[in-house]
Amino acid sequence: MNHSLAVFLISASVRAVLATYEAGDDAPRTMFKTFNENIKVDDYVIVPTTTRHKMTVVKVVEVDAEPDFDSHHDFDWIVGVVDRASFEEIERQEAAAIEKVKSAERRKKRDELGAALATDEAALKELKALPLATHGEPIEPPAPSPE
Repeated sequence: MNHSLAVFLISASVRAVLATYEAGDDAPRTMFKTFNENIKVDDYVIVPTTTRHKMTVVKVVEVDAEPDFDSHHDFDWIVGVVDRASFEEIERQEAAAIEKVKSAERRKKRDELGAALATDEAALKELKALPLATHGEPIEPPAPSPE
C-alpha cells in the first residue's frame, strides 16, 4: 500500500486533486491531497517542489479524483490556493491609475506646447497650417488667466 495515500482511508474529508505544471490539454497530470473543500477546476494552487523555494504553482484540472492506492508515487499536500481575483483587481486598478497619469502627462505637455507657441505667433500659424494639425484636438495656447 502507498502510505502517502493512507489519509484517504483515515478521513473521508481528504480530496484528491489533479493538477498540471504546464499549460495545455496534453500536459501530464499530478495528483495532490487537500482538505480544502473550495478548490475547483481552473484554480491555481501552491504545491511543494524540490526546486527554487521548495514551492511552485500548478493549475487544477480535476477535483475529487480517485486515488490509486497501488501507485508507488508519493502524493504531496496542496499548500494553499492562489488568490487570483485579488491579484487581477490590483492589476486592473493599477492600469486605470496609469492611464489617468498618462492622460494628465499628455495634457500637461500639450499645455506647455500651447504656452510656448503663444509667444511665437508665426510658429503657431505655421503649425496650424499643417494638414496633420487639422485632425483631432488642435493645440491652442492656454487662455489668459483673469487677474
